[in-house]
Parts: sequence; C-alpha cells; structure tokens
Amino acid sequence: MRRTLAALALLLALPPLGRSPALTAQVAAAPTVTQPATPPAVLTRPAQNGGAGGESPPLTAPTEEATGPTSGPSKLPGLSTRLPAPLDLPRPPLDAAQRRAWLKTAVDDALGAPSLAKSKIGVLVIESDGGKPIYARGEKVALNAASNVKIITSAAALALLGPEYRWHTTVSAAAPGPKASPLGPGGEIAGDLFLRGFGDPALGTLELTAMVSELAAMGCKRVRGGVVADDSFFDGTHVGPAYDQKNDSSPSRAPSAALSLNGNVVEITVIPGAKAGAAARVLVEPPSAAFTVTGRIVTAATGPALATVDTKDDPGGHTQIVVSGRVRLGGEPRSYKRRVTNPPLFAAYTFKALLERRGITVAQSPRVGVTPAQGTRILASSDSPPLGVVAHDLNKRSNNFVAEQVLRTLGAEIVGRPGTWEKGLDAVARYLAAQGIRKGSYQMTNGSGLYDSNRFSAEQVVAVLRGALRDFRISAEFMSSLAIAGTDGTIGHRMGNTPAERFVRAKTGTLVGASCLSGFAGSPGHPPLIFSILMNDVPSATDARRVQDRIAELLVAYIEAGPPIKP
Repeated sequence: MRRTLAALALLLALPPLGRSPALTAQVAAAPTVTQPATPPAVLTRPAQNGGAGGESPPLTAPTEEATGPTSGPSKLPGLSTRLPAPLDLPRPPLDAAQRRAWLKTAVDDALGAPSLAKSKIGVLVIESDGGKPIYARGEKVALNAASNVKIITSAAALALLGPEYRWHTTVSAAAPGPKASPLGPGGEIAGDLFLRGFGDPALGTLELTAMVSELAAMGCKRVRGGVVADDSFFDGTHVGPAYDQKNDSSPSRAPSAALSLNGNVVEITVIPGAKAGAAARVLVEPPSAAFTVTGRIVTAATGPALATVDTKDDPGGHTQIVVSGRVRLGGEPRSYKRRVTNPPLFAAYTFKALLERRGITVAQSPRVGVTPAQGTRILASSDSPPLGVVAHDLNKRSNNFVAEQVLRTLGAEIVGRPGTWEKGLDAVARYLAAQGIRKGSYQMTNGSGLYDSNRFSAEQVVAVLRGALRDFRISAEFMSSLAIAGTDGTIGHRMGNTPAERFVRAKTGTLVGASCLSGFAGSPGHPPLIFSILMNDVPSATDARRVQDRIAELLVAYIEAGPPIKP
C-alpha cells in the first residue's frame, strides 16, 4: 500500500502531459512576424484520455459557447474517501408506483423554479432496458438543443464510420516514373510538395514536424517548387452554416477545412514592455508568414489597461492579427486564442517554416491547389487517433471545430467527395431514420449545434442516446466520450459531492437563452436511466444548470432505491 501511495504521489507531482511551448515569433508593433533566434519546441498531441482540469488538455481549445467553467477538479478516480452529500428530500419509497410518483413530484418541484416560469422546457426520462417512460414533460416539442446536437453528430459518425476510423494527411511529390524516386541529385525535389488533408481534426504541429523528419531522413535538402495545400477532400467552404449569425474571432467559430492545423486556432501572447509608453511584445504561436500583425498595444503605468486582439481576413488570403489598447507595466503576459481565417494556407506556411528550420529550403511561397491524380508518390504521412478517441474532444469538451470536421467527413465518406455540410447532414438523416426519427421532424443545420439553427425534441435526443447505448459496435466508445459528473469534461465542475458524482454521464448544451443536459444516470447493479433536459428562453444559465443538476441527482436517487439487476 505504501509503495502504491508513493507511486501515486510521484505521478501527481509530475507536470501534466500536453502541448509544450511551440514555435514562437516576436512582434513589436510590426506588420510582419519575425522568427526566434533559437530552435523552438513544437506542439505535442495531448494524451488521448479525454481528461480536463489537471489532466491532459484538449486537442484544441474548449469551444462550447458556455458561460461557466468547463474544467473539473484534478483528481484520481477511486481515491476519494468522502461520502456523497445527502439530498434534502425524503428517501424514495421502495414501492415502484410510489417511487415514480415521488420522482414526478420532485422533478416538477425542481422545474417550478421562478427563474424558469417563462421558459420552454422539454424533459424525458426513460428506462434504458425496456424504454418505458419514467417522466415526461413537453418531450415532443422541438427546441434549440444547442451543443446537445453533438450527441447526434457523434452517434451517427461512430455508427457509420466506425470507432476505428482514422483520418490521414499525406505529403507527396511528382516522380519521373512508377518506381523512380521524386528526389533528384543532391536531395532535390524538382517540383512542388503537396500537403494533402483528409479532414483530420487532431492534426497539430507535432504531426507536421514528424512528416518533416521523414523527408529529412530520405535525404531531402531542397524543394524547387513550393508547398501546395490540398484542401479538396472537402469543398472550399470554411465557415459553417449559421456561423454567420456572429462575427467574432473566438475559437468557438474556428473554420473547418480538409487541411486544418491546431484546430485552426492561433495563440497570441501579449507581454508588457519594459517601460511606460513602450509597445508591448506580441508573440504568435506557431509563427509563419500566414500571419500579419497590425496595430499597437501600449504599456501603461497608470490608467485603464485593456488590450484587444482579433483576427480577420487579409486581402492576400492570410490571417491578419489586429491588436490595440493598453497593458499594465509589470503585468503578467496574457494569451489569447483566436480563429485563423484561411486554414489550408495556415497549415502550408507552417509546414514550410518547419521544413526550413530542418534545413530543407523551399524556393516558392505556399499556395492552395490540388494533388495530381497520377504521377505523384507519397513521401510522408500522418494518421489521426481513431474516431472513438477523437469523440472525447467532441463530447467531453464540446469542441465545435471537431464536430464540423466530423460532419463533413461523414458527407465525404458516406455520400461522396468532396465533403460538404449538406452531404454530412444527409448522412446523419440516414442514421436518424434508422432510429425511427423521420426527416422533417427535426431541424439540423450544422454539426456543433451553434447558434439559432437546430431543433430537436427531448424524445428524439433520448432515442439517439438509447440507440447508441444498445448498439454493441459503438456503445463503449460513445459512453466514454460523454462528460462525467464531478470528474471531467463540461460537467467536471458540476454535481460534485452529491449522489450524482461519477454516476451521471452527459452532454451539455449552452447558448444565449438555451441550456441543455442529456445523457445517462446510473448506479451499480441497476440499469441506467436515459434522460434529456432541453431548456429555451432561460434568463439565467446558472439557474438552469442548478435545476438540471438537481434532476440528475433525483434520478440517481430513484435508481438506487429500485430493485437491482438480477444475476
């Protein structure tokens, strides 16, 4: 036991796995990004355990449009010795009919919160084994399901593509013959390098670096052409349906592309200058000529200090980083994550920078194009983690970018290339039809659930949850992708120290005026309950979550009072 505890203490003392500091560039009120003098570290693909808080970071920034924290406490499951706090309600009766009446009264009381008096609410709770309804209220009303739409996207993808599905990224070049090498004398590639993406939502700087290493190991020294970004696996559209309802540069609106890098998000760090009146330093990670920086942030000793950092389209297809405002003298550096505007060029420029840092010169500037259908040979490649692992980032952290990549991949693989949002929605419609949900009874516009564009009923969400649970091919991966109450993901900070902690797996959904929670409530030795709580026109997301958590706690108490599964 002492040896085990000592090992655990050592593990807790180690720094968390995740992305190390990446390539950086320093800009001081300048229109271009400058390169650092020393070789940089690179972003690493985080450990794929779906953790949050003190565990590994997400593949990209958390992107559910939420109003509260998305990380839970850092803990090792199973080490807690505390007991759940008791509910401030009488214990549910043992008689089945009385217990159901108890649950109805308790849930009705929770939904009777004054702040929800004018809200539209749909709730359905069913038994997972027989599908028998336990509680229902407005369950057939189509409401804005917010990020609960990701339940539909992930279930359809796991079923149609398989949990083992992987995305690929390749680097190829023209070869003079079927068996000839593209490398000429002195390690020169006479033409272009084609960087081709197939929708990988997890592609990061580490993977590009690994492909550069493959080229270097082959003896590549020079590319007479340029890096061509091949984005043709999807169509050329990068902004998802309904995303134009807002116009900001937050990571939640990261664009989608077949060739994407680091979730199509750039990190910009602002460091105060050495004296009052000096320009603050601006570091861009990863650096490349895909970015231009304009504006100036002033270091101030007194007065208000508020910096603004945004990104927008550059006429030349680059991402323009616009900075302004003031920062406090002696203050700590502050980092901002912002969306890029041209994903393929972002990836190509970063790849070119990594090649040159490895000593491989590239004569021409990157551009967007298409890999020739014949006459090229793959020189390097990268495979993503399996879909069953990527689904953790999609559901546990509610990553909008991943959701749209998955939806368009469905379109490309199930309906036909190039992948589009329309084809992806068609593939999802086929899956929903197999679950008994007919086309036209719901509204689905994108894969993430963002903005005022998607409508599902609690009954339909529950049908998808039950279908995924009962599908042996995907049930384990789907269940593990959901956030765990009081433990990880978007409900890692919710329902802690209650009977629901670690006994509720669910997907959140948060937009202005909308708050949702759908998933499973269970207890050892009992079949779980499946539930969906959709709330629209809520004046307070905090109050709505409090009611949802209360209902989840009631469901766990209800299950525990029931008869266990017979061996």
